[in-house]
Amino acid sequence: MSEEINYRQLLQQQLVKIRKLEARLEQAEAARREPIAIVGMACRLPGGVERPEDFWELLVKGVDATSELPPGRWDADALYDPDPQAKGKIRTKRGGFLKEVDRFDARFFGISQREAESMDPQQRLVLEVAWEALERAGHAVDRTRKDRVGVFVGAMNNDYGQLALNEGGLAAIDPYFIGARANCAISGRLSYLFGFQGPSLVVDTACASSLVGVHLACQSLRNGECTMALAAGVNLILSPEASVYLSCSGALAPDGRCKTFDASADGYSRAEACGVLVLERLSDAKARGANILAVIRGSAVGHDGPSSSFTVPNGVAQQAVIRQALEGAGVKPAEVSYLEAHGTGTAMGDPIEAEAAWSVLKEGRQGGESLWLGSVKTNLGYPEAASGVVGMMKVVLAMQHRQLPAHLHLKNPNPHIDWKSMDLKVPVELTAWEPSQGRRFAGVTSYGRTGTLAHVVLEEAPARPEVKREVERPEHVLVLSARSEEALRAQAGRYAQMLAEGGTELGDVCFTAAAGRAHFEHRLAVVGAHASQVRERLLAAEAGREPRGLVKGGPVTSAPRVAFVFGGEGAWPADLGRALYETQPVFREALEQCAAALKGVLEKPLAEVLYGAESALLKEETYGRAAVFALEWALSRMWRAWGVVPRTSVGQGVGEYVAVVDAGLLGLEEGLRQAVGKVPLVRKAEGTVDGTETLTVHPGEAEWPRLSKTLGALYVKGVEVDWAAFDAPYPRRRVALPTYPFQRQRYWLTPPAGPS
Repeated sequence: MSEEINYRQLLQQQLVKIRKLEARLEQAEAARREPIAIVGMACRLPGGVERPEDFWELLVKGVDATSELPPGRWDADALYDPDPQAKGKIRTKRGGFLKEVDRFDARFFGISQREAESMDPQQRLVLEVAWEALERAGHAVDRTRKDRVGVFVGAMNNDYGQLALNEGGLAAIDPYFIGARANCAISGRLSYLFGFQGPSLVVDTACASSLVGVHLACQSLRNGECTMALAAGVNLILSPEASVYLSCSGALAPDGRCKTFDASADGYSRAEACGVLVLERLSDAKARGANILAVIRGSAVGHDGPSSSFTVPNGVAQQAVIRQALEGAGVKPAEVSYLEAHGTGTAMGDPIEAEAAWSVLKEGRQGGESLWLGSVKTNLGYPEAASGVVGMMKVVLAMQHRQLPAHLHLKNPNPHIDWKSMDLKVPVELTAWEPSQGRRFAGVTSYGRTGTLAHVVLEEAPARPEVKREVERPEHVLVLSARSEEALRAQAGRYAQMLAEGGTELGDVCFTAAAGRAHFEHRLAVVGAHASQVRERLLAAEAGREPRGLVKGGPVTSAPRVAFVFGGEGAWPADLGRALYETQPVFREALEQCAAALKGVLEKPLAEVLYGAESALLKEETYGRAAVFALEWALSRMWRAWGVVPRTSVGQGVGEYVAVVDAGLLGLEEGLRQAVGKVPLVRKAEGTVDGTETLTVHPGEAEWPRLSKTLGALYVKGVEVDWAAFDAPYPRRRVALPTYPFQRQRYWLTPPAGPS
C-alpha cells in the first residue's frame, strides 16, 4: 500500500526553493547594477597640469590652455596653410600640448635605457600617471601579490612608431619595436610591471575610446573579473599625419580653439592628455575605507548605425545610448542636472548633440529645472582618445567643489540650437551647482569619429562617515621611501609643503603613507607629536640634515632577520605601559592573559599592582618578576601583531622565561608560574642574535617615545611592518597625499631630435 502524499509539505518545500531562487536573482541583479566608486585619479593635461588640483585651478580661472605647437614636433611653418583644401598642409598651428613628453623615470620602473628609448611616450605617460592614481587611491602596488586589477586604456594614435619608421625605415625594427609600435603594449606593460593579473586591454573606438574603457571596466568589476580597475586615456601628437587628415576633412578650427555651442564653431583643436581613474565596486570601497571621489551609477555604449554618412552623428542613436545608461543607473532623466558634452565645436555636431540630449533629459522636469551643459574641450582642446576620462575628471572635481566651471568661447549661442524651447544653460562663469533634485547627478558623453557612442552617469560621492577621535597616540611615525636619495629628499619636501597647507589629520597622513604606499630601498622615518614638528624634520631631511626625531639609513637590500632580546629585572617608573594598556587591545589582552594565569599564585590582581592602588607591591620580588614577565610578554605580542616576527628569541633573568614561552617551548601559564617561582628552566631558548636586527623587549620600552623611535629604526633598516595593524586601534581615513617625485631623464629615438 503506497504512502499518502503530503501535498502541504511538498508545497512548502517548493516555496522555500522559489524564495531561494528569488534571493539569488535579486543578488545577481544587485551585482549587475552595483555602483562603481572612483577612488583615485591622476592626470597630465595641457597648461602645465600635473595633478587634479592643478586641473581644478585651471578650470576655476577659466584658462584656455591651447598654445602654439612646441618646438621639436615638426616644422609648423612649413606645413601651415589656412586653406583646408591645400594638400599635405595643416590649417592651424595651435593645440593643447603637454610639456616634456620626452622625459621619463625609467629607473623607477626598472627599464633599461635602450628599452625606454624605444617605448612610445604614451606608454611612459600611462605608467607614471597610473602609479600616481594608485597612490592617490591609497593602493600600495606589490608586484609579488599578483592582484586581480584590470587595466582598460583608451588610445588611438601611434605617432612614435611612425617616427621610428620615418627615421630608420625597416632597419629601425628590432626586438624592442613592439614598445614603439603596438598600442596593446600600453596596457600590457603596465600589468606586467605592476604585477596585475586582471583583464588588460587597449580600446580604440577613436574619440570614444577612454569612455568605452570606463564602461568595460565597470562591467568587469561587476562580473567579478577584477577587484579593482584602472580606466585610462592617453593621447600624444608627435607626428603631423593625423593633423593633415583632420585639416583636409574640415575638422580643425583655423584659430585652434574649440568654440562649442557658439555660432562661430568651425572645428576643434587637437590636444594631448593622459588621465587615469581607479575604480572599485562601491561596497568594496566602503569596506576598505577608501576616499570615494564620485560614483559611476551606470553606462552604455552603442553606435550611430545607418546615419547619413560614415562620420556624421546620429541624434536618434545618441538618445538611445543616453536612455540606456540612465536605465542601467536607475536614475531619472530629471535628476541629471549637468551634462559634460562631447562638444567638439562643429557647426553640425553641436546642434545634433544638444537636441539629442534634451530629448531624453527633459523628461520629468518641472518649470525652472534647467539642464546645465558644457565641455572641457573649450579649455584644453580635443584630447581625442582621452576625452571621456578627462571629461569625467572635470565632473568629479565639480561635484567635489559644488561648482560648475566656466565654459569658454561662448559669445553668440549657436542659432541652430533651439535655446528657447530647450531649457539648456551653459555656465559662462564659475557657477554654484545646486540642483533642485537634491543630489548631484551628471552625464558624460563621448562620440567616436567612426560612430561609437558612449555615455556615463555619475553621482556625487556619499558623505564620509564621521570619525570620532576620542583617543590618539602621543607621537606619530611618518615613513617615506624612494628609489633614490634625490627622490627621497624631494618626497620629504612635498610632504613638508602638504603639512604646511594643513587641513589633514597627522594620524591619517601617517597611516596612508605607511599602509597605502609601496616601500622602496631608500627610506626615512620621522617621529613627531604634531604636524609642525614633523614638518620641521621633513624640511631638515630635504636639506640633507638628520635632526633628532628623524631616522635614516643606507639603501635596503633585503629584509633583515629580527631577534627579540628580553630583559631581566630592573627599576622603572610607576604606571609604565599604562597608555598601551588603555589604548592597545593586543597589549591589554596579553596582560589579562598573564593576570588570569597567576590567579591563585598572587594574592592581588596583577592589573591592580601595575596600574592600581597596589603598586607598592612591585618592590616585592614575586610581584616584580610577575610584572616584568607580563609587560615583556605583552610587548612581544604587540610587536608580533605589528608584523615584526622574530627569527629567534633570547633573554636574561626573567626574560629567559619570556623567551622560552615566545619560542613556543613552554605554555604561557607554565612559563609565567616558573618565572614567578624562580623554577630553573629545563629547556632554554636556543639561537643567536648574530646577523640579526635585535629588538630589546623590556618594561622600559613600554612607552610611546621609545616604541615610535624603535619602529622607525626598524622600518628604515628594511624590517617589514603591518602598518594597518599598527593603526588598527585608531579611527583612520585614507587621505590624498603627495605622489612620487619621479626623477625624469630624456629618452628619445635619437639624441638630436624630439620635442621640448
